[in-house]
Amino acid sequence: MTLDELIAIIQAAGGAENALAYAKELLVKINRIGAERSCAPLLNQIRFAREEGDFRGRVLEVNFADCFLRKGIILNNAVKQGMKGDIDFCWKLDAHAVYIELKLIGLDRKTRDEINAQLERRGASSIVVNNADGKGDTVDVARLQADLIQKASTRKFNPTVGVGIINIVAVDVSELQLGTVDLCDCLLAAGGNSLASRYYKDVCLREAVVGAFETIAPNQLKQSQTEWLKTVQKLPEGAPHPKTYIHGALFLFREPRERAALSYDLCGAMVWNHALIAVAAANQICSALYDVIPRPKADGPGE
Repeated sequence: MTLDELIAIIQAAGGAENALAYAKELLVKINRIGAERSCAPLLNQIRFAREEGDFRGRVLEVNFADCFLRKGIILNNAVKQGMKGDIDFCWKLDAHAVYIELKLIGLDRKTRDEINAQLERRGASSIVVNNADGKGDTVDVARLQADLIQKASTRKFNPTVGVGIINIVAVDVSELQLGTVDLCDCLLAAGGNSLASRYYKDVCLREAVVGAFETIAPNQLKQSQTEWLKTVQKLPEGAPHPKTYIHGALFLFREPRERAALSYDLCGAMVWNHALIAVAAANQICSALYDVIPRPKADGPGE
């Protein structure tokens, strides 16, 4: 791919001057990945991405794959498990085939519209992330979990897990709460209060939340948690719950976090569904993963 071609793609996807400043760095990564036959589908997807959300999602895939490639690890792109859709990547790690589906969570439209309106009026944003009732961050946990569950769709993942297969959903959370989302929110979304309470004080917990990988006996559920399961974790009738076939969630943070940045480093925190994966396997994968995508610098867990 040439620089002129990439600039045209960025502009067609709505990228302005700030985004174009990253074109040369992004091009290096695209061409490094494009040299690998197993990643050819990704190069084609970048070429035909014309909508902002689709393009930025492909850019996340480029930066993610490049993290591995710089460590000498070649990921297979657009792989199948016998279902209709493709999973973004497969990483062969000894006896494991680690399937990874990526999701970039952008600002919700209402927040973006409010920010844009304030920027127009004042030239700067004074948006307050948390709502006055203190539930704003819970809304973001709900959105994070809902996106995680949606990305775990059986359109892509086979709910019958074969020997050696590890399924992971990786979510870029850099833009949630205007970049202030923390690891506690991620733990709540994946493991619920039972996991988050092992690392954080009670003030950080959210009574209504039930983690995506969490199982609570029906007679132990609070009314708010029952409502959470009916709404946030609502699944199509007859569909299996992702906690029966998704082994873990990887929460990604970009650096720099600026929305316009198209070339960036990634760090991440892995949260396992321990009902599905043995401790030894989880530790092996984490050891290899954190060598490629390090843990966030801030103190906090990454299993």
